[in-house]
This record gives sequence, C-alpha cells and structure tokens, in this order.
Amino acid sequence: MFINTHTHRQIYDAKIELVNVYPASSDERPRLFSCGLHPWYIERETLYDQLENLKFALTDKRCLALGECGLDKVAKTDFSLQQDAFVEQVRLANQMGKPLVIHCVRAFNELINCLNDADNQMPVVIHGFNNNENIARVMVNQGFYFSFGKALLGYDSNAAKAIKSVGRKNFFLETDDADISIKYIYKKASELLGIGEDILQFQLQNNFEHVFGYKVQP
Repeated sequence: MFINTHTHRQIYDAKIELVNVYPASSDERPRLFSCGLHPWYIERETLYDQLENLKFALTDKRCLALGECGLDKVAKTDFSLQQDAFVEQVRLANQMGKPLVIHCVRAFNELINCLNDADNQMPVVIHGFNNNENIARVMVNQGFYFSFGKALLGYDSNAAKAIKSVGRKNFFLETDDADISIKYIYKKASELLGIGEDILQFQLQNNFEHVFGYKVQP
C-alpha cells in the first residue's frame, strides 16, 4: 500500500494521495486534501479573506491537514507578513485540530519561534525536506516529522542522509509537484534504509494514521 503524503495533483498511483489545494479554489475537492496559505502567495490586503476561506475549507472532513504553509526567506513576500500569516494559521490549525504541513526555506529558527508564539500543540510535518543532518537533528528534538520526496533520488543528497537518522516513526514520502511515481520514492527509501518495501509501507501507514488521524482501509 502506497501513501503519497503531499502532492499537487491527483496521480492515482497510491492508495492515499493527500492533494494540496488552495482555500479559494473553485475546483472540485479531491477525495483527501490539505489546504493552507503558501508563503509565496500571501497579500496583506486579502489576508483576512484568505484566512476566512481557509477556515471554511478546514471544516471539510476530507481536509486532513493545514498546509502547505510556512516561511520562505527566498520568497518575494514580505517576511514579517509571512510570519503574521503563519502564526494565524498555526492558531487556526490548533482550533480545528489539524496537523500542519510546512514549507520552510532558510527560516527554521523563525519557524520554531512562530510555533512557540502560537502555542502549537498539533503535529508538524516539514515537507520536501532536503536539509543537512544538523537541522534534521534540531527538528527531531522539536518532535517534528519529515516528508521526503524526489531529493532522495539524488546521489548523496541531504535528504538521503537525513532519512537514515530521523527514525522510521518520524517520516513520510511524497511527490510534491514532481512528475514521478511515488513508487520510485518508496523503492529508493527502502534501499537507503536497508529494509523491505513491505515493511516500509506498513510503517508509513502507521505513521499516517497516527499523525493525520485517518484510518487507512485495506
């Protein structure tokens, strides 16, 4: 059984695909989805309306997580605005009982500060993780989870190193926006960890059910 924890489109090559959608999207919602305000697309003038649309989307039982949301120091969006929007989303996630799927670029210290400022109590999943082992260690100590994607396929990538050290109960696999099957990501992850794919699939099913509160049917 394959689970794709973060994708931007329905690929239909996994039992579970958690599709990222935008709060105000008029498209029909996927069977399961996550929804959040990406730091690239936040505008101060429309932030209130964006948050209201997000709150409404989170009431849908098919919405399993708030995200992707987070902080990005490379983005053109004003960083203080990103922080304000992120703190509001963390509070909303706690209010609605949804785990957070996080986009974070060069802002892990600020990310932790914002989560603490908002008194976050919900699980945090850092999606597309491809940072060094020192950052991974800090995130593990914070109790965060990781979602690894196509970076695992890169020779000697940070992701390929980090997945060996974060612990099997603490990660997921994803395709994000890559044109690739989640099955290749699973195959590479099992090779890196030196375990059978059946064991990996069982572990990630348990992880998904624990963090997202969704019982995966056989």
